[in-house]
Amino acid sequence: MKCFKKLSFIIIILLIGISLSTASPLDRIFNSIGNVDLKTLKEEIKKLPEEEKLKLQVVLLTLGEEYAQAQTIIKKLYNKPIISNVLELPENLYAIVVDKTKEDLYVVEAENGVPKIVDKMPCITGKRPGDKLQEGDMRTPEGIYFPMYWLSKLPKKYGIGAFPLNYPNMVDQKILKRDGHGIWIHGTDNPNRPPHSTNGCIALRNEYLKKLKELISLKRTPVVVVSQIAYADKSSFLKEKAALINFLFKWKKAWENTPKDLQPYLDCYSKNFVWIKGDFSEWERYKKRVTRYKKWIKIDISDVSIVKDGRLLEFGNLYAIRMNLHYRSNNHVSKVNKLLYVIREDGKWRILAEENL
Repeated sequence: MKCFKKLSFIIIILLIGISLSTASPLDRIFNSIGNVDLKTLKEEIKKLPEEEKLKLQVVLLTLGEEYAQAQTIIKKLYNKPIISNVLELPENLYAIVVDKTKEDLYVVEAENGVPKIVDKMPCITGKRPGDKLQEGDMRTPEGIYFPMYWLSKLPKKYGIGAFPLNYPNMVDQKILKRDGHGIWIHGTDNPNRPPHSTNGCIALRNEYLKKLKELISLKRTPVVVVSQIAYADKSSFLKEKAALINFLFKWKKAWENTPKDLQPYLDCYSKNFVWIKGDFSEWERYKKRVTRYKKWIKIDISDVSIVKDGRLLEFGNLYAIRMNLHYRSNNHVSKVNKLLYVIREDGKWRILAEENL
């Protein structure tokens, strides 16, 4: 009986979802009943995306009281591995994940707090495999980057234009000691360009770049370049995501409390921390100096995105947290596009690098 109630509830939810989404493939199938002959209806059903076919099977099996089979399909539908390179996205912001091995570019959005691939485009990456190490090595760098601006009126080989990425970022420069420059997402006028043929950029045919251009938000859209996409089960994914969000707000609270006690804030940073003006020792001296004159601090954060590097580096996994940060104190006000690079160090989350975009 409990199984029947649970399945009935799920079927109701499925049918409500179908009725609310006028653009859904299943909705079109249901609306065509009685308006087309059965052979045509059968052909239309065959054209359904695999996920929609499975939903239809759940409905039919439940009506036939084949509850065990229906439950198996439901598990297949909703216990699928989740792309774990994208952990958090604000509403109406996409992330881009580039799989260098398959040369596929994925567009990802958040749906009910979980990443969902909404588009896939073929792309072309560097002539040589592996992560970029130095200028001129013909490799596409792996890591987390952001499109900084749009370039047009370029030579024909770049197609309709290009998005320069912020390579090398702070981690590339000061931790990994990588050099090089001019890594772009750009177009190409050559529809027959061979795979793995760029000097390190990510190239797409013009029709794909035109579509991507409508989805990119400058200095906000994370671009995660990996050798291959990582997946996780939903439970592990949500646990990792929650841990990083909790750390973000721990850091925020510690910063606001620095006029009373600076140490909890400094404990959020790795001893290997780097920033534009130096290392952790310079950061500590700077914070002690400016905090001396603070009576109060208030910080508001919004538009948070969290993504995960595909590499396992010597210090473990690397995460990037980007946010709009509004800082106010008794003697200073600022608004910045803040980027934190976070690692797991000695069992604790810590900031390895920090910069403003």
